[in-house]
Amino acid sequence: MDEILVLEKKALDVVKSRYLLCILVAQRIHQLEKGAQPTIEVKEAEYDNPKSYYELSLREIIEGNMDLEQISA
Repeated sequence: MDEILVLEKKALDVVKSRYLLCILVAQRIHQLEKGAQPTIEVKEAEYDNPKSYYELSLREIIEGNMDLEQISA
């Protein structure tokens, strides 16, 4: 749980708006549920469970691999 809070704070440093962060994460989770591949290097076991999509989405945002144009597709 503490690790998720740290990721959320780091993601807020990137996005600057908690509302936009919420939208970005929700849309990215939806993409992952539909079969989209992660934009960061992860082990397959790390993203085969939908419960891990939230953390994965935050990590993608922190690493700068997510932007509004990519999300809207």
